[in-house]
Amino acid sequence: MSLYKKYKKEIRTLHLISQIIGKVKLEYAVQEPQWAHTMLDITTRGFTTGLLKYEDSYFDIEVDLLKSVIMIRKDDKKMDIRLEDGKSVSQYYNELISSLHDLGLPLSIQTNPQEMEWKVAFEDDIFNDRYSQDASREILKWFQFAWDAQLLFIGPIRQRKVYPGLFWGTFDVSSILIYNKSEAFPDDSKIIERAAFDEHMIEFGFWLGDDNFEYPTFFILPYPFVDSVELEVDDTFPPGSYFSSKMAEYLYEIKDNINDVKTSQVIEFMSASNKKAMEYLQWENTNHFFKELKMEKNKK
Repeated sequence: MSLYKKYKKEIRTLHLISQIIGKVKLEYAVQEPQWAHTMLDITTRGFTTGLLKYEDSYFDIEVDLLKSVIMIRKDDKKMDIRLEDGKSVSQYYNELISSLHDLGLPLSIQTNPQEMEWKVAFEDDIFNDRYSQDASREILKWFQFAWDAQLLFIGPIRQRKVYPGLFWGTFDVSSILIYNKSEAFPDDSKIIERAAFDEHMIEFGFWLGDDNFEYPTFFILPYPFVDSVELEVDDTFPPGSYFSSKMAEYLYEIKDNINDVKTSQVIEFMSASNKKAMEYLQWENTNHFFKELKMEKNKK
């Protein structure tokens, strides 16, 4: 059984918890293009806001998936919220806001889930309450794998980029290569899209699976979006790669166990997709992007 089918309810609960944490970062981080400031950092133990500041205080919030705890740290103070099966999203939200206030951080967030079919506000969500440490540990392994594979690919490229992190709206680990050419999103009423898509870019992403994709899947999304064209998949792609005209993305679904999946095949997919996407977008003067770094190879 796939990870998503086995842990669908647990994944949704964690997704909603990530939205609560992410919305704190949305409100209190310095704004950046492509919503880069809202991304949660993948850590050795889970995911975190990283360092934030409220008035004269510095703080962070980390979801530790190994110890099943949400940690709020401010200066030399710390408060923990346990992750437990049967504990609802409403309880997590109320405990988090109360703990922040107790630490002298009277923060507030917008409480409606975003980019999800589920629309119940956090404070009213008594329905999503499934938690499993086994699920959390496996999810963390996949997130760390996706973070590492994406960083190995985009890291050496001499191009403006958004480094891999968790986009909590869609619960995917993503990174972006950006080309310095403006391209406004056609519908300015779309609050998320108009800020996410306003320059030529290629997004590299990974999600755990959903009702349409049973298995963990990597995707490559060019912007401006591919329209009325099916991009080529040739022998430079790993087996199983394909282009979806409906989604306007390259896709690579992984049916292997996390312990068996090969980073080299994912990098092969990203490299081949990136090349085809760049050709479609007609990016010019890109040879410099791939010029080898003048550094001795390190142990990575």
